[in-house]
Amino acid sequence: MRLNNYIDGVWIEATGTVVHDLNPSNPEEVIATFRNSSAEEVSNAVAAAHQAYASWAATPAPARGRILARFQKLLIEHQQDYVTLMMAEQGKTWDEAQGEFQKGANLVEYFAGEGFRLNGETIPSEVPDNFTYTVRSPLGVAGVITPWNFPFAIPLWKMCPALVAGNTVVFKPASFTPWIAVRIVEDLVAAGVPHGVVNLILGSGSVAGEALVKDERIRAISFTGSNSVGNRLAALLAGRPVKVTMEMGGKNAAVVAPSADLALAVGGVLKGAFGAAGQRCTATSRVFVQAGVIDAFRSLLVERVRELAVGVPTNPSVNIGPLISEEQLTRSLQYVEDAVHLGATVRFGGQRAGGPGYFMEPTVLDDVVLSMPVAHEEVFGPVLCLLPYESLDHAIADVNAVPYGLSAAIYTRDLVEAQRFIQGVDVGMVHVNNPTIGGEAQLPFGGVKGSGLGPREMGHEGTLFFTETKTVFVDYSSATRLGNFY
Repeated sequence: MRLNNYIDGVWIEATGTVVHDLNPSNPEEVIATFRNSSAEEVSNAVAAAHQAYASWAATPAPARGRILARFQKLLIEHQQDYVTLMMAEQGKTWDEAQGEFQKGANLVEYFAGEGFRLNGETIPSEVPDNFTYTVRSPLGVAGVITPWNFPFAIPLWKMCPALVAGNTVVFKPASFTPWIAVRIVEDLVAAGVPHGVVNLILGSGSVAGEALVKDERIRAISFTGSNSVGNRLAALLAGRPVKVTMEMGGKNAAVVAPSADLALAVGGVLKGAFGAAGQRCTATSRVFVQAGVIDAFRSLLVERVRELAVGVPTNPSVNIGPLISEEQLTRSLQYVEDAVHLGATVRFGGQRAGGPGYFMEPTVLDDVVLSMPVAHEEVFGPVLCLLPYESLDHAIADVNAVPYGLSAAIYTRDLVEAQRFIQGVDVGMVHVNNPTIGGEAQLPFGGVKGSGLGPREMGHEGTLFFTETKTVFVDYSSATRLGNFY
């Protein structure tokens, strides 16, 4: 399958080097190819979006929302296509691909309705015979840069609010998952999105991504990816009038209190740590267990981890699919090796799993201390660190002792303990008696510290990011005003 860019209503092949889209379960299988885009081709896409902006912004917001509603219906019609692609191109298991599809469909449904919720406010004026109010206006051309770990849902939660708010879009997906991006754009076009309103650029982050960020016609950038790349892009954007939202990973922790239902906690930690092979920004990579229950928790955890099956996602008995690349697999294994060298103990896993793909055993590390890189750096693999704590204050301090602040969870039956945890942890999202993963379309998503820059995504806040507030003064006094205004 040859994949092309989509610029101003035309599918057109880029001119750069050929890239092979590989199946991570069997890297010898090339499932598609595409060519890297040049900076000039990115400029052409931005030009098309810039040209289409005025007409799209003038389209009533409910009409834009109805196009998204048609798009959602097409997605549902093509559900099996997307699920199959996620399994082949990204390596998700059937359950994970189905879950991501449902999340994406829910997001589109929510943002379609935002066409009726782009509300301003009427605000009393201090001046007689003066009507004051606000409206929400679109920004212009939005650049959307997405990762490979959620190749279906993340593009939808970025592009849909941008579009319903009246912006045009240039979409640059990850090079590991281009085919899913092409299918999304195909369905957007079929739903009635006009030429130039959505443009797709395939290519590397270092060339295509940076060219998009550097283009002076861009009015907003929405990025999800690593902290290092996000900081690089933020530096390129510094000093320019561009709105920015960036989600840049996490080092998420679960805390298991003495009152916790240990079976519930183990089940949640398993899902959070090893689902999607640990390749989630919200993945549970550390679990702090109160010293009085850590032995029981460890025993039950390792017992349950032994039951997990690693392998090809098309096998319905498999729980954990491959990592996305040889580089990601090597990186994850290296973290384990370094931790063991520094004194950590492998309670289970730690090795490459069998098969030609990028498979790794689910890994539980014990005797971990916070100074180890595996305890404070994002691994993005199926590696879980087990650490004891004495008091809740101690646990909260340890949860916060990392550069990231995306998500955290606590397992407890004590309401006071839960509230103290919610108040004390320095993260953007907190779960009580649930894994660190997950979110809902209508709720804000994002983190603090090294996990996020700019406003939250998803929910109404995600739509408002793609707008500006315009304040309006309507004087119906027929008199000349003197003073009062600044």
